[in-house]
Amino acid sequence: MRRADRLIELAGCLRRDRAVRGEDLARRLEVSVRTVYRDIATLQAQGHPIEGAAGVGFLLRGDIHLAPIAFDHDELEALALGLAYAEQVGDTKLVAAARAARFKVDRAWHAAGRAPALARPIRARQRPDHRSPDFGALLRDALRVRRLVRFAYVDSEGRRSTRTVRPLALTAFSDGWLLGAWCLVRTDFRTFRLDRMGELALGEPFEDEAGKDLATYLVRVGARP
Repeated sequence: MRRADRLIELAGCLRRDRAVRGEDLARRLEVSVRTVYRDIATLQAQGHPIEGAAGVGFLLRGDIHLAPIAFDHDELEALALGLAYAEQVGDTKLVAAARAARFKVDRAWHAAGRAPALARPIRARQRPDHRSPDFGALLRDALRVRRLVRFAYVDSEGRRSTRTVRPLALTAFSDGWLLGAWCLVRTDFRTFRLDRMGELALGEPFEDEAGKDLATYLVRVGARP
């Protein structure tokens, strides 16, 4: 991974609600702890609002604005396709964010004197009934800040239950959206269809635990991390 790309990914790993240890960042980025400390120092020297220290952890105290990223044609087309798909399947807030991102990329591409990248003939289409419900935004918030989620659920046989889960991942697929989670009621991993969920509410914060985390869930369901 190029260092510029690693700095971008590192910035995305930092959080505002709690400090992240250098060891955890190193594991996520697949680099040494020393490299993480060096990259943190680089971001701090560039004026980015990162607080913390080695052995304690690092916390984000504001927005990070990294230098513009150079994309080649294939990367821009991949980006355009991904944003177009997000517009088709996302909740209301995600759709608005995808459109704003498409506008920014297109404007930057125009400013460079190039043909509009997002006018290329690459499209995404999805059935309207497979779009995420608007509470998808609440689930994305819960994933971001590690909050439990409580909701009512109706399974494929029409049985109703109330669940409290640790949300781990949201997946858009051809027939809708799935939430992968650790279920506190069943004390095991479960996958829930968003179109069968209702009455959602955020619960208290939680910390990642070995055996109840995303990596273990992905192994269990046979998905790629």
